[in-house]
Amino acid sequence: MERIMKLLVSNVPANCPDDFLLNWIEARGYRTFGVRLIRDVVSGTSPSFAYIQLMDGSRLEEAVRTLNGQRLWTSTIQVRLVTPMPSIVESAAGMKAVG
Repeated sequence: MERIMKLLVSNVPANCPDDFLLNWIEARGYRTFGVRLIRDVVSGTSPSFAYIQLMDGSRLEEAVRTLNGQRLWTSTIQVRLVTPMPSIVESAAGMKAVG
C-alpha cells in the first residue's frame, strides 16, 4: 500500500487565505494537489497550521529544507513531514517488543 505523505506547515499567519498559501508554495516550485488550512469551526480563523500534499512526493524532503524558516508575511513558517499514523504505531510496537 502506497503511503501518502504530506507537509505540515505551522506558524501560518491567522488571516492567510488558502489560495494565497497554495500560490506561495507553488511560486517556490512545488506543485500541489492542494492546501488544507485548518480553521476553527466557530470563528473561522486558522490556528496557524496547514497540511500540503505535493504532486511529486519525491520532493517532500527538499520542500522541507527549502520552505522551513521562510517568511510568510510577518511569520517565519516551520515545515515538517507528516508521519503516517501506521508508521507511528509500528514504531511504538517495535520499541515495546525490544524493551
